[in-house]
Amino acid sequence: MRRSAVFAAPCVLAATLSAAPAAEMVVRTSLDPPGGSVVGQPVRLHVDVLFPGSMPRPPRIRLGDAPGAQILRFETQGLTLREAIDGQPYVGQQFEFVVFPRRGGAIEIPSAEITLLDAAGDPAGSARSAVQRIVATVPPGLDASGPVIAATAVTVSQIWEPDPGQARLAPGGALVRTVRRGASGIPAMGMPDLAFSAPDGVRIYADAPRSEDRINRGAVTGERVDRVTYVFERPDAYVLPAIVQPWWDLAARQARSETLPGVTIAVAAASSEARQRQGRTTARAWVAGSALLGALLLGVLVWRLRGRRIARWRPWRTNRAASGAAALSQLRRVAQRGDPGATYAALATWLGRMPADTRQRIRADRRIAPLIDQLERALFGPDGGWSAEQGHALRNAVIEVHRTVRRPSDHPQRVDLPPLNPPWPRSKAGHS
Repeated sequence: MRRSAVFAAPCVLAATLSAAPAAEMVVRTSLDPPGGSVVGQPVRLHVDVLFPGSMPRPPRIRLGDAPGAQILRFETQGLTLREAIDGQPYVGQQFEFVVFPRRGGAIEIPSAEITLLDAAGDPAGSARSAVQRIVATVPPGLDASGPVIAATAVTVSQIWEPDPGQARLAPGGALVRTVRRGASGIPAMGMPDLAFSAPDGVRIYADAPRSEDRINRGAVTGERVDRVTYVFERPDAYVLPAIVQPWWDLAARQARSETLPGVTIAVAAASSEARQRQGRTTARAWVAGSALLGALLLGVLVWRLRGRRIARWRPWRTNRAASGAAALSQLRRVAQRGDPGATYAALATWLGRMPADTRQRIRADRRIAPLIDQLERALFGPDGGWSAEQGHALRNAVIEVHRTVRRPSDHPQRVDLPPLNPPWPRSKAGHS
């Protein structure tokens, strides 16, 4: 059987399947390295699923949590396997998990849960791999309670913003610390969290870590970036502690550590000038806010008043358009153009908005009656004509007649009464 030397613990398991061919499926697990490991050292767990003859579809696989270890899986698809077992061809896939021991002692890795799929992709059965067990040691000089990394090379660096040696911080000021860690053979997700601490009077805000892994010919070099912000609450001198990254050198088999030094920050109270400047800034902000609020209130008031005026103006405009004055204005504009059809329509509209008795008086008025007759002959008679001069004449006549009809005509004329004491008539013979 080929590839048998690669697997530390090969086994053949009976799968819980309803179909007969699936009962011959082979599930194998192995560890790399196969022996013991060091705290923080990545251990690769391989799970192989092999089918006799052909594989309908790659199965789904899941691995549960292991107390005392961190388990990661990076590849979405496994490695395709083809080999012969007892002279029979098998095809399948190998799935890889990476286990990081976080404490010393024996750690049990649970069995992998395998879901078999048919050609259509629907679940067709299930199986489990064997339970694996690793033993992690803590070498002398290595503190397993810290963020231990086991690799052949580890690098750490940090950047402060602003420069602590030149920063002039007051209460409420902030200092940003960016820590970058790199390790060969360790992905960023496999690097433990750093412990950032600060004295009383300083608050810490941590950003989500950022991964910047690089892969070259299958070898991964992990880079993790952690960023924290220190905010100083009151005036004082503060010591921000150093950060230590312990790690085990797999090549030299030696415990090492990388230290990022801390800094001392003096936070001074705000000076009188700064307080005055802050007060002026606050006053300007208050004035600007008040002006903005006033403008907002004024805009709301104008909008409401405008809405009321529009609500009142619309009925007025409607009544105005239906009034006799509007019809008269339209007639005066149309008549001077000399168009008989438009003039007659405007005249009819104007007369239609008059009372019946007023309409009769207008049509009988000698200043406008001949022009109306001429306009009707021009439209409805065989020999009528209408010119622009006649349109101007009609316009002027309409203006004169409108002034007349506006004056009341049914008021009684004033009658002079005879004198109360008329003089006695003189006789021809003289005074009596």
